[in-house]
Amino acid sequence: MSLHSSSSSSSSSLTRSPLFHPDGPTRPAGLLGPTTYLLELTGCRYPWADALYRKMRDFYWKPDDVNLVADHAQFDRLAPIERSAFLNTLGFLIYLDSIQIQNPAWLSQYIAAPEVAACLITQAFFETIHAQSYDHLLSSIVDGPTREATYQLWRQHPLLVARNAELVQPYERFHRDPTLEHFATLCFSDVLLEGVYFWSGFTIFLTLALRNQMTGTAQLIRQIRRDEQQHLAIYDQMIRTLRHEQPALFTEKLVAEWGTLARTAADHEIAWMTAITEGQFPGLPLSHVRRYIAWITNIRVRPFGIPDPFPDATQDPMPWLERMGDMNPGKADFFEQAVVNYQDDLDFGTI
Repeated sequence: MSLHSSSSSSSSSLTRSPLFHPDGPTRPAGLLGPTTYLLELTGCRYPWADALYRKMRDFYWKPDDVNLVADHAQFDRLAPIERSAFLNTLGFLIYLDSIQIQNPAWLSQYIAAPEVAACLITQAFFETIHAQSYDHLLSSIVDGPTREATYQLWRQHPLLVARNAELVQPYERFHRDPTLEHFATLCFSDVLLEGVYFWSGFTIFLTLALRNQMTGTAQLIRQIRRDEQQHLAIYDQMIRTLRHEQPALFTEKLVAEWGTLARTAADHEIAWMTAITEGQFPGLPLSHVRRYIAWITNIRVRPFGIPDPFPDATQDPMPWLERMGDMNPGKADFFEQAVVNYQDDLDFGTI
């Protein structure tokens, strides 16, 4: 891949290197630039990517190892609003994880550092595991027609159709016009997808588990949630790397645009959660849901110098979610152990 300069760094276009590129550099000069695609982890340019790839690899798991017999028996005993919110949330997450199978692989084609590309390809693999998890859930818990209807929600539910169409705009824009600015904005959009949309959706399942309901489902969600923490780390580090290597890109205008993007994402998620819970979901009052989404959005944007989109959301209104979502209570996860070089100003480790 090469980086062609134009009138400004943000409008620089990105192109891929040929697969056979013997004239390419032995080591990449930066995150973006010409590459040979040769993966050599020893002495790689970005040790954080090597460490993150190895940790993601070690997190391999199989959804069908989780027993959902009890969940099948419990599902029909849930309140109608709980069943409806459960299925609607799955309908949305199924779509998000499905497009995330494709997106990292596309992005990796524009990455010069093979160790970073390895992280993205590994992410794409784990997204297939997440998609399999949702299939395992539905096949184990509901009948065939309900399963199929849930799989069609992404293009049949009016609210989902509208928000999905807007959600993919940064992705489609980059694929149509792969510039440096569009690449960076797509990385930020992935932070919002992984760290706001998914985190909000997880609340439905973890709230049920708090009452000892659908606990097998919650175990799957905990596995997915742990993976998403690593995916957040990928995009955070790519943005930080770009900020170091392409400082002219990060203008006040771009930061303001990202702030608007974050606010819009949160507003859409609040509207969606309001619609599917109707203020009737036990344990999830709308006031808490709104404050939680606002708070988590603030947490996600702070590492990038973006002012809090919701200045009044200063505290987590539902701290119990973290306890319910933790895979290993009392143990530090990879984000806390291995990415210490940027932990001081980043707080994804326990979110």
